[in-house]
Amino acid sequence: MTFYLLKMRLICMFRFVGSYFDSKFSPVTKYLHFSLIVLVILQIVISNFMEIHADGTIGQNLVEYVSTWLHIGVGLLVLGLSFIFVTVELKRRGFLYFFPYISGNFHQLKSDVNRLKKAELPESAPGGLAAIVQGLGFGAILCVATSGCIWFVLWLNDVSFSDTFREIHEVLTGLIEAYIVGHGLLGVIHITSSYLKRDAIDTPS
Repeated sequence: MTFYLLKMRLICMFRFVGSYFDSKFSPVTKYLHFSLIVLVILQIVISNFMEIHADGTIGQNLVEYVSTWLHIGVGLLVLGLSFIFVTVELKRRGFLYFFPYISGNFHQLKSDVNRLKKAELPESAPGGLAAIVQGLGFGAILCVATSGCIWFVLWLNDVSFSDTFREIHEVLTGLIEAYIVGHGLLGVIHITSSYLKRDAIDTPS
């Protein structure tokens, strides 16, 4: 009986997560979002096996060689999908939804911060904390993918300072790794909180 209840609870949770994302994203945005998450995590994993020497040559070890070219190929795909994702979201919600501070609007951000001070989790809102964090994510992934693409073009053309862009790309990759962890944890907290609130309402006292 306990196993059955646990199974039903998990089914309810998965259904809730599915409906949560359906309510937050359009189908196109949802699939782009998940695709980018998977590809970026894949890139981080692959980067541990690739090798580019100081003179610009790729490691000839089979694993290093394949991993390096795979990282480059997936990186170009990430760049294309990132531009599509950002364009779709900006067209859908508007620029100031994610970057309200550009126009000097801090009203929703202040409201969200005040809620956090009261140990309350703010809901997603135009110009709010969640939207601003998402906007920063747009900038982060575009910077990482673009810097990698610039390095690749310079490297192909044997430009002397191409290694500088590789170093920039590596630094920016560290930042997006931190963003993924933070964004993921906040997402889990927010979804869990929403689920518990719904569960509390559905459960009779």
